Amino acid sequence: MFNIFVFMGPSGTGKSTLQKLLGYNSIVTWTSRLPRVGEVDGVHYHFANREEILNMYREGLLLEYTEYNGNIYGMALKSIEELINTKSHASIVVDVNGAKKLKDRFPKSILIIGVIAPYEECKERLMDRGDKNVNQRLSTYTDEINSVVEVSDIIVNNSKANLEKVSSLMKVLKLGI
Repeated sequence: MFNIFVFMGPSGTGKSTLQKLLGYNSIVTWTSRLPRVGEVDGVHYHFANREEILNMYREGLLLEYTEYNGNIYGMALKSIEELINTKSHASIVVDVNGAKKLKDRFPKSILIIGVIAPYEECKERLMDRGDKNVNQRLSTYTDEINSVVEVSDIIVNNSKANLEKVSSLMKVLKLGI
């Protein structure tokens, strides 16, 4: 069965919220961006500078990395392999590139959950959490929706109208492993 539940989709769809509802530990990824208020190194992200992360990738320590908004984000290969080898369960939020790399490398262990929501709801969610880059984050909305359709094993419509159904689905996914 699946070891790693991979969430992907446009900003504001609720990927992290669904990840929390699923209830598995999160795979902590690497980033070159500065910590936000309240973020703890090793809990929310592993924080490192850009060159350190690129060196990790060149040394084969990262499965992949992506640049977004001038910052680098990457996944440690060792943490993914350990989860699979120990048959543990975890979840991760990634972009389409990360989802494809995971699926290519570990096809039997990965379930890609594409998360969608109406554009206006995504915008509202981003604004409610005080995001200063709402327009920039949503500038790729259509492309990301297309990627969700292309890459996902299942697609979750996380619109306000479906919140109860989505919560039930996360419980079923956890029980169905």
